[in-house]
Amino acid sequence: MPNRNQNLAGKHFGHLTVIAKSDKRGTQNEYKWLCRCDCGRLTTVSTGQLNSGETTSCGHVKARNLESGGQHHQSLLGDKPPVSNKTGYRNISMTKRNGRWRYRVSVQYDSKQHSTLVDTLEEALVARERLREKWWPGYKDKL
Repeated sequence: MPNRNQNLAGKHFGHLTVIAKSDKRGTQNEYKWLCRCDCGRLTTVSTGQLNSGETTSCGHVKARNLESGGQHHQSLLGDKPPVSNKTGYRNISMTKRNGRWRYRVSVQYDSKQHSTLVDTLEEALVARERLREKWWPGYKDKL
C-alpha cells in the first residue's frame, strides 16, 4: 500500500525539484506538488507521476528532442506511414464529414494536434508540407 503521507519537498525527479505541496488536487483527489524544472519553469505534478517516473520535466525535454530531431521523435519526421494507415501517407487519413469522404491532414507538436480537411489527395500532400514546415521548422534537414 502506498505511503499517503509522503513529503516530497526538496527531492529531485529527473529535471524537477519539488518545492512544496500544491493547493491543487488531481482528478482523483491525489496530491499535487509544485516543482521547478531545470529550465526554470514551474509546474504542478501528482505524487504518482513523480514516483513512477512518468513525469521528469516540465515538457521542455520533449520539445527540445523534437526540435533537434532526437532519436525518440525521429520516427515522426519520416514519410513511412504507420501500419494502420489506409491512405499510404503519413499524417494523412480519411474521414467522413457531412456525408462525404475527405482527407484529414494532422501533425502533432508539443502535445497539441494541428489539422486541416481537404477534398483531394494532392491537396492533402500540399497541406501536410505546409503544416510540417509551420510546426516542425527545418524538419527536412533532420531526415
